[in-house]
Amino acid sequence: MKKITNNFEKLFLIFLYLQPILDVTAGVLLHFNYSVTISSIIRFIFMFLCIIYLVFFIKDKKINIYLLILFIYFICFGTTMLITKDFNALIYECKNLISTYYFVILLLTLIKVYKDKKLKVKNLFLIYVIYLLFVFIPNIFNIGFQSYWHSKEGSVGWFLSANVVGSILSILLPILLIYIKKISIPIIILLLINLYVILSIGTKVPVLSFIIIFIVNFVYYIISLIKKKDYKKLKIIIAPIIILIITSLFIFPKTSFYKNLVIHITYLEEKDNGKIPITEFIDHFIFSQRLTFEEKTRKAYNKSSTLEKTFGIGYIENYDTEKERDKTIEIDYFDVFYRHGIVGFIIFFIPIIYLLKKITKTFKNLNFVKLNLLLSVILIFLLAFFQGHIFVTPANSIYVALILALIYNNAFEFKNEPK
Repeated sequence: MKKITNNFEKLFLIFLYLQPILDVTAGVLLHFNYSVTISSIIRFIFMFLCIIYLVFFIKDKKINIYLLILFIYFICFGTTMLITKDFNALIYECKNLISTYYFVILLLTLIKVYKDKKLKVKNLFLIYVIYLLFVFIPNIFNIGFQSYWHSKEGSVGWFLSANVVGSILSILLPILLIYIKKISIPIIILLLINLYVILSIGTKVPVLSFIIIFIVNFVYYIISLIKKKDYKKLKIIIAPIIILIITSLFIFPKTSFYKNLVIHITYLEEKDNGKIPITEFIDHFIFSQRLTFEEKTRKAYNKSSTLEKTFGIGYIENYDTEKERDKTIEIDYFDVFYRHGIVGFIIFFIPIIYLLKKITKTFKNLNFVKLNLLLSVILIFLLAFFQGHIFVTPANSIYVALILALIYNNAFEFKNEPK
């Protein structure tokens, strides 16, 4: 155990490279109806090692107090579930409890791991490529899993969830742009594969994230050239951009992403006789009915006891009734609040607020590096609202915790990398 904790940085790096493998394993096993996945077990073991590392080797007083408060909350949450539901529901509730608070444990750990050390961005680049290939290769050979069970189109490769993969690709891309400092044939091929993957998955998030990242960086580059009065380069880049826009107009309508937009709008028009109310358009098209789910959960929360309002209603609403449902809202802020109550919400977001206080100071005097790090952070908080599963799903929250911890400690290493 002592050897493990003394080499925790190396252990985490191994764990980080395992992530796409674990996600593919989970996708394949669950695709063939195996409910228990090895990925969940490995991630739980790593979380347990993180707790041991923090308590017995880091011995930070503030962190230990936080962990004690968190442990007390876990007991209160479990007790609340036993009182308001029963033992049969407790296992399901505790499983989701651990999945949600996995993020905060990992965040505190990585803050300490990378306090005096740095992570080479090349590692994130390679992991990103692995994710791309696990989608690209199955999709090319038409052996990938469908992104949706019915109606819509798209394939997610060998992964289980299109939203999870799309989110990971979205929040890592701005950081990888800092690594890619020189355009070459391999990089162009990789960018084309990236475009193919995000368009073939069929979900909105990776495509919109890519567009935002591209536009922000393009505008920043144009402004930089104007400030330098480098009008020659400015003229040179206009032609490729025009070609890219024209090409995309022909390719875009053939993608799963575009087809799904058409399918969605057509469904809403048929449902509402051609006149889509603005509220329904926002709920269905932008939020994929998350606002409807929020309303239902809010009603369940408002009807709950004071105990549940304080410690959470859990993940099974209206337990043991005809209206029983376990569908989450998929807006992380609301899910944490309703599922874990006022106390659980405060405990969850304290470390994030603490980090943001320092992180926001690092974005003064924006340059190319800071701009893309800021883009990654903004996307994290936007996706947590519009898509969910960013903070509360371990497959995603691992990268969120890593990005925030590295920015907090200024621990990204871009040295000795291509210029």
